[in-house]
Amino acid sequence: MTTPHQPSPNTVETATCVLAGALSRALREDDRSFGVRHSLGDWGDGTGGLAALRVLGADVLTPFVLTGRPLPAEDAALVRTAVRAHPAPRLQARETALWGTRDAALVDALAAVGVDGAGWEGLAPAPPPNGGLAADWLSLAALLVPLASAAHPFADAALRAQLAGRGPDLTRGLVRSLLRRDLLSAARLARWIVLDGQSGPAGQPSRLAGPPLLAPALEHLEVLGSGDPRVLLEVAVARRLMAR
Repeated sequence: MTTPHQPSPNTVETATCVLAGALSRALREDDRSFGVRHSLGDWGDGTGGLAALRVLGADVLTPFVLTGRPLPAEDAALVRTAVRAHPAPRLQARETALWGTRDAALVDALAAVGVDGAGWEGLAPAPPPNGGLAADWLSLAALLVPLASAAHPFADAALRAQLAGRGPDLTRGLVRSLLRRDLLSAARLARWIVLDGQSGPAGQPSRLAGPPLLAPALEHLEVLGSGDPRVLLEVAVARRLMAR
C-alpha cells in the first residue's frame, strides 16, 4: 500500500488540502452550513488560501452547485479575489487550453449559482470549441486528469459530446492509474466516467452509465486515499454526480 500523501507545512499545497478536506466533508455529510471563507480560516486572508482556490478551480463551488444551496456573497467575492490575485499564466498552447477549459468550467459553475463571472480579470480565454480530443486512450486520460474540475453537469456541451462513448478508454485509464497506485488520477478519471455515463443519446443514460468497475473502484479509492483530502474530494464529487 502506498504511503498517504503528506503536504509540506505552510505551503499552498497545505491550504489546498485543508480546503479539499472541507469540501469533501461538506459533500459527504450534506453540510448546509459550509462556507469557503470559513473553511479556509486564516488561510483565506493570505496568498496560500487564494492560490488554493485557483488550484481547485470550479470544485470550490461543488457544495453549492451539486446541492442547490445559494453561494454566499462573501464566497463569490473571495473566488473573484483569488482569480485576480493569481491570473491564468500565458504559457504554451497546450497549457493555455488547459487553463481556458478550467476557467470556463469555473465561469459555468458561477453561472449555475447565479454569479456572472464572465470577463473577470485573471481568467484564461475559453478554448476554441471542437478542438478535438486525443484518439488513443492513454493520451485521452493524460489530457483529462488535470481537467477534472470541468467534469460537472454544467461541463461544456461540445466537450461532453466528444467524450460520449469514450467510456472504455476512460476505464482503461482508470485501471492503469489504479495499477500504478496513482490514486488522484484514478479518482479524477472516475468523475469523467460518471459524466460519460450521463451523456447518452437524447439525454438518456448510456450503456456505460454504471460500469461494473466504477463502484468498487470508488470504494477502493476511499480506503487507500483516506489520507489524501484531494482524492477524497474527487471521490465525493463522483458520488454526488452518480446520485443526480
